[in-house]
Amino acid sequence: MAEALDGQIIDRVAAQAAHQQLATALARLSSAQRDVLLLVATGLSYPEVGVALGLPAGTVSSRLVRARRIVREALGGTDPTRPEGEQV
Repeated sequence: MAEALDGQIIDRVAAQAAHQQLATALARLSSAQRDVLLLVATGLSYPEVGVALGLPAGTVSSRLVRARRIVREALGGTDPTRPEGEQV
């Protein structure tokens, strides 16, 4: 139980530290890329995002690939919520 709580605290602190980095990364995206990324992050499937935005699923996929690459690059190729030094 204590280990689980420790893990939650560490995850929360890491997420807070990454907040500004992530905001900057999201600001680098076009609105079309950001819309796709955020809708997928909410749990929608590619076809559902496509319906919501009036796009074919293939377009959703290509925008998502570009958005993820831009965000990874802006975060230095690492995920700040993972253990130090672990690559995305």
